[in-house]
Amino acid sequence: MNRVTERLTRAFSPRRGLRELFVPAPGRLAPVDGLRALSILWVVGFHSIWYLVGHLPQERYLGLLISRWMLPLWRGDFGVDVFFVISGFLIGGLLLDERTQAGTVRIGRFYLRRLLRLWPALLVAVLVDQYTLHDFPEQAWAPLLYLTNAVSVARVPLAWTWSLSIEEQFYLACPWLLASLASRSLAQRLRLLGLLGLGLCGLGAWVVLRGHLVASDAELAVNRDPRRWIFAYDALYSKPHLRAGPLLAGVAAAMLYRDPAVMARLARARLGGGLGLLLAALLALCAMHWPLVEHAPRALEVVYLASFRALFGLAVAYVLLCSLSAQPLGQRLGKLLSSRLLFPFAQLAYATYLMNPIVTMLLYPKLMPLAPQSNVALLALVLSLGLVLSVTAALPLYLLVERPFMALRPGSNHAGA
Repeated sequence: MNRVTERLTRAFSPRRGLRELFVPAPGRLAPVDGLRALSILWVVGFHSIWYLVGHLPQERYLGLLISRWMLPLWRGDFGVDVFFVISGFLIGGLLLDERTQAGTVRIGRFYLRRLLRLWPALLVAVLVDQYTLHDFPEQAWAPLLYLTNAVSVARVPLAWTWSLSIEEQFYLACPWLLASLASRSLAQRLRLLGLLGLGLCGLGAWVVLRGHLVASDAELAVNRDPRRWIFAYDALYSKPHLRAGPLLAGVAAAMLYRDPAVMARLARARLGGGLGLLLAALLALCAMHWPLVEHAPRALEVVYLASFRALFGLAVAYVLLCSLSAQPLGQRLGKLLSSRLLFPFAQLAYATYLMNPIVTMLLYPKLMPLAPQSNVALLALVLSLGLVLSVTAALPLYLLVERPFMALRPGSNHAGA
């Protein structure tokens, strides 16, 4: 009984939680934390601007939409794809390590750990959303059952939790996928993952053709008829077969990271590694820029729409591997990503993701009547307030709910995935 009481006390200690928020636990992969932090900052920036729609005069919002200097923020939805790569890398790695060490994976324990890691904070976010925004209460079951992406975005609460649904669906499949690959060589595993990815891209191409989707449908920012936007979102943006590519890329990176020969080869590739990073950056930029295929032949347009998220995920996975390697340029990148300034944002990423849209939707009706006329001043105000208030709302959710239940998981070390 004393051990149970001690564990509960440790888990629900805000003081310990604050310390862990700023002090990384031993064994953490610091570049992964840095990448996660940059991703949530990117997503928060995107949400902070995206949720201005309906709160600004249409002409002014469209002016922001078409501003070239706004393009990096409008591409902030790709921050979620970075999260997917990280999730595939960490969860795939945990499962690979458990199978290597124990010879098997305890599926029930894995699912329990996932549930305690994510669901308590999600439940609180749903309750806060329903209490403050009264957001489609008849559909509140969807995010709680990780089925947000099975309901139309036009009538689902916490629509941004579609990504959590994708991840949970991935968690259901990943242990069985890795079990089916366990007896094969690394090359065979990667080949089969690639074939699975190509198969999902093929399914995506069928969706694109069947729905007569075009290049501009890859643009999430509202720039066309709302009915068309809703259709494209539900068909192209939130479905697992079109978002699994980055998750599979993360799993492949986890396999490669655990092969000493691969990491040694990457470390020796001084010129090749640098060129690889450059090519990865170019691939990511091309994947994010749908106008490249707007007037291209239909076949190229279909291929792009079916694969651009997967290609972006592959680029991020390569960058992640390089940052964890002894490759000289990768080491510099890893050092930048390992900054202690980024670590708290990485720890608060999940709670911030849950709370940021709620905060912005509560804030904007009060803020917009006072909005400055300058777009630069408006952007600075929205981004700074959005980040500060989102992190402020995320902090109690992390300290009082997310971290304690994470610490109570079987075999928990109070950190990690």
